[in-house]
Amino acid sequence: MKNTNENPKVIMMVAASKALDYKSKQPLAGHNEVIQHVMANVNAVSNMKISAIAAANRALKYKEQNPRANDKEIMQRIMDESSEIIESIDQ
Repeated sequence: MKNTNENPKVIMMVAASKALDYKSKQPLAGHNEVIQHVMANVNAVSNMKISAIAAANRALKYKEQNPRANDKEIMQRIMDESSEIIESIDQ
């Protein structure tokens, strides 16, 4: 993805979406493989890269914990928690 908005919340949502999409297409893919795919396809720098990884990790974790949850529900949860994720990275 090129010219991603500099807003970390946007980058986080893109990363979470790409993680869920990749995992649904490659159900046997490991966590590291999914994160590598996300990082290769999200144009983020410095702290935004960390935010993207954190959001993708959290999306994968939620999907593992709640396999019946649809991607929209998981994305909503990531969006609701985006400020908390950013604050935890800044600490």
